[in-house]
Amino acid sequence: MTTAPQPQQLVVRIEFHGPFRVGTGLTRLGVATVDDDNPLPSASLKGLMRASARRLLPDGGPLIDRVFGAARRPSPWYWSDAVFPPDGVTRKPRARIAIDTELGVAQENHLFVADEHWARTAEFAVTKAAPLSPDETDEHLTVLACAAAGVHSLGGDRRRGLGWVTCTPLAPRLDDALLDRFEALRARTSADTSAQPAPSTPRQTSPTIRQEARRG
Repeated sequence: MTTAPQPQQLVVRIEFHGPFRVGTGLTRLGVATVDDDNPLPSASLKGLMRASARRLLPDGGPLIDRVFGAARRPSPWYWSDAVFPPDGVTRKPRARIAIDTELGVAQENHLFVADEHWARTAEFAVTKAAPLSPDETDEHLTVLACAAAGVHSLGGDRRRGLGWVTCTPLAPRLDDALLDRFEALRARTSADTSAQPAPSTPRQTSPTIRQEARRG
């Protein structure tokens, strides 16, 4: 019987639930700008996934560094920029004002205008770029898939309603087997960092991780 080759790449689909803005840090005629050529760059995607991994694996610092890289230790994985369908992303300006709390009117000279992007979907890939053993590859892909699924917002002004998304790993898929492997990793990293035996408490890891990774 032929064995399927081990995946060497994670592919993720992003569904946008509204506008998003990844700013360039520059202005154009007083408007905070975005990059029409690259609305969602790889560096932003990698940072979002690292933050998600840290939240899902609070005791997994060394493992997270092996997957995402650290000082003098580059990541063995390469992140692509987000790829949008042809004509699938548009740019629009959004204006915001500051309200005088005493008078209840707009403050003078406090109009802020920023560009934002609108899209329905995009995809990006995380591809293995350095040699890893089969076990390491499987472990890293497990962390990467759950970290991607744990990203629910991106870009700026998230508290103002921008950047809400659902990220779905397409390959490998987030099935029960992968979630079981992730929970085993979480238990192992927790045990590795515990100086003293943990007190006997009901196991709460499983529903927490599954709900977070699958939350839309």
